Amino acid sequence: MTDRWRNRRAAGLAGVLLLALATAGSVAAIPSQSDPQRWLVVRDVSATELARVPLPTSGRFGLRYRNSLYQSLAEEHFVVHDGELQLVWLSADELAVLEEYYAAAHATRAAAGAGRWWKASVDRPAIRLPLRIQATALGERTLLAGDREVELWRLVEGRADTRVTLSVER
Repeated sequence: MTDRWRNRRAAGLAGVLLLALATAGSVAAIPSQSDPQRWLVVRDVSATELARVPLPTSGRFGLRYRNSLYQSLAEEHFVVHDGELQLVWLSADELAVLEEYYAAAHATRAAAGAGRWWKASVDRPAIRLPLRIQATALGERTLLAGDREVELWRLVEGRADTRVTLSVER
């Protein structure tokens, strides 16, 4: 009689153990309220999530785009603070992009002989999140976060509406 129940007990114990492990795994996948990880989240106009990228612990990220007038690359670099974005520095292939578009005087070359210009200490008001972005193929807007690059314009390629929003979520 004990042999008859031994296999059922072992199977039952194995089932309970698997259930406990599965539950522990799914609880570990849910971020806790104290989890410091923040995410840069890109959504389309219908609020569908298109991309989720870890925000570096520094809170800094950038947006690169092709300037429509000069057809050259420019970058805006931000820091996230209290639900707002502060523009902290700019860079561009063309000095005119910084001086004319951003009215950022006194830009300097990134390195001797380099074609890139940059401007730190940009005096601009903070931007409330979410940030609204036109992600067109012409502008080739790209999110830069740590070592990750997300080509926002490719996420909405072929759509009539290329607007996206960028927010920061836990």
